[in-house]
Amino acid sequence: MQRSVVYIVAKAPRSGAAKTRLSPMLSTDRAAEVAHGFLLDTLLLARRARGVAVRAVCRDADEARIVRALGGPSLDVLCQREPGLGAALEECFHHGLSDGYGTVAVLGSDSPTLPAAHIEQAFAALGEHDVAIGPSEDGGYYLLAARATHPTLFREMIWSTDQVCRATLERCAAAGLRATLLAEWYDVDTPACLQRLTRDLEALPADVAPHTRLTLAEIAFAPMRV
Repeated sequence: MQRSVVYIVAKAPRSGAAKTRLSPMLSTDRAAEVAHGFLLDTLLLARRARGVAVRAVCRDADEARIVRALGGPSLDVLCQREPGLGAALEECFHHGLSDGYGTVAVLGSDSPTLPAAHIEQAFAALGEHDVAIGPSEDGGYYLLAARATHPTLFREMIWSTDQVCRATLERCAAAGLRATLLAEWYDVDTPACLQRLTRDLEALPADVAPHTRLTLAEIAFAPMRV
């Protein structure tokens, strides 16, 4: 069995519930199509990471059914038992470690151009550190990896703010955990970020985020010129 496992925090790409911050640039249906592309590309990049098993975590059984259908029959999907993002992340570590994996990571699905090497680097860093964090430009993090479950990193955290990464580092220090930061990356949550992504894809190899490329081409999305 592979030594490491990464859980993708996956939301079903449903109209009206996915990537709603891309409105009004995109309709709710178009935003859901973009979310669909992001999820497929996140699964793809995670599966490109060497020596890493890939799973997903979802909020409920209905969402898990949709994500499993998108990810294929080999995708193991964890349905969280308690509500909230913090609970989902904590459960991933309990689940992965109890299944015999030595190291576990959680990965967001909002960074479709993220290099698979970042996942590999996170697990490699755990040889000398307790926690590896991939910071997002918005102050959150796109990835967190550890060799054990550390509930204090997730419980009573105020999510979706520009202080999440900093607060996580402070909690690591308070708990005596050795933490390291990976290279910074960006999430795609807003129209401006989507414009940036489109420009970046023009310069990146064709095998980077292929599903997102196809989706953007199909909806004839073009970045606003500023």
